[in-house]
Amino acid sequence: MSKLKHSLDQLLFKRLTEVDSPLAPAHRPGFETRRHGEILLIKTPRGEILGLHSRELEVAHLDPLVWNVDETSADPGLPASAIREELQQWQASRSGHDALGDLLVRSLTVNVAQVCNLACTYCAAGGDGTYGSKTKTPDLEKTEAQISHLLAQLPDGDRFTLTFLGGEPLLHPDIIERLARHTRLMTAGRELHVRFDIVTNATLVDAERAELLARIRAHVTVSIDGVPEQNDRARVTKSGRGSSEQALKGLAELMKVRERLHSLHVGAVFGRHNLDVVGAWKYLSELPFQTLKFDFAAETGDEVASRLFAEGLCEVMDLAFAKGGESELRRLHVADHLFRTLDEQVRVRNHCLAGKNHLQLDTNGRFTVCQWFVGQKDEDLGGEIRVDESARQARFRSDLVDENNCGSCWARYICGGGCMSVNKVKNGSKHERELAFCDRTRHTLLKGIEKYVEARYNPTVDSPGAEREIH
Repeated sequence: MSKLKHSLDQLLFKRLTEVDSPLAPAHRPGFETRRHGEILLIKTPRGEILGLHSRELEVAHLDPLVWNVDETSADPGLPASAIREELQQWQASRSGHDALGDLLVRSLTVNVAQVCNLACTYCAAGGDGTYGSKTKTPDLEKTEAQISHLLAQLPDGDRFTLTFLGGEPLLHPDIIERLARHTRLMTAGRELHVRFDIVTNATLVDAERAELLARIRAHVTVSIDGVPEQNDRARVTKSGRGSSEQALKGLAELMKVRERLHSLHVGAVFGRHNLDVVGAWKYLSELPFQTLKFDFAAETGDEVASRLFAEGLCEVMDLAFAKGGESELRRLHVADHLFRTLDEQVRVRNHCLAGKNHLQLDTNGRFTVCQWFVGQKDEDLGGEIRVDESARQARFRSDLVDENNCGSCWARYICGGGCMSVNKVKNGSKHERELAFCDRTRHTLLKGIEKYVEARYNPTVDSPGAEREIH
């Protein structure tokens, strides 16, 4: 049995699931990659050779000889032709599968308030949470009818998520309570699993608002961008004061009802205005959040900042793993997504389900597919009780991996084709891939794959390039 065969059949195979832009460089600081069809060979900073089957989402730890398969083999017992044959056999494997897709709307985000008590410097909602609209709150009777129509399309036993968004949604807790009550009444006796999410800056959370979120068993995401000094530079009140002190007071109120909340998360935004990814992680990881979601706010000319963000996120993955292994690493949303994708081997064909299983409803009663498209006339899906289903389904039937021309990119089935909003911000078109996004996605995925192997197989390294025993 050849060493490669031993690597594939004995050392490995935790089967997993999930592409690469041909225009972006294959090399990453500390990593090198080579392609053999759907097989991506990865040389890590420690000299280990890993393999990713980009279509079937399998990961392997490979013999170092595989790296030079295109060169004359120095091992007479393992000719290059034998290695190539085994790579072809692996490439022919079929173990991954596509998610069962349909176009039923199972998720709706409602703009509870298109106004905010903060004036974040990077705000993409008009600078004040309004998205440019003068209508601050929705017509609740119409909104309830729109929710009822969507619920009526779902079969019993299905699931539905209602997300409360702003501006700042907790400016109007009465609206949240009314819409949550209506949704529960409309699903009573139907065995529909209903979930309520909210994204809030937490500065308005008091005992009463915290109790409301506990009553509806909310999944709460608090927006904090890092240490107070950094957060206060970007997330400011209308008078220009920092918001960290108020947000932490709100978090303290949420902790009093924590056992009755469904979950508690934090979302941090980075970009040219904030690149202290490591500092943010060190601070936020000590707060009582289950997961940490780090996003990059795309803008014109941000390519250098994008790479620095990715490098910071890679450093954070190393720090998190060193701190608490897989469990601490997977508090990072990006790592948890990768691990789930590889474990389940389900190809991600859509970066998000905007337009397919998710809609957005603004305060004017207009539907779009994404919070970042609110107020854009070319993204409007209508303002009636029901969306034109034939038009919606025709418009969003294609998978983003195909629509965005991801080709053979090795990360395509983990990334899911990229973000339509980012594409539009940078290129003016939802379906023209934004190469800085592709670059930072692949950059962080290489680190994530390295950590996946380290977490699942606990290998030891005798020396750089040495063959590893996987236990």
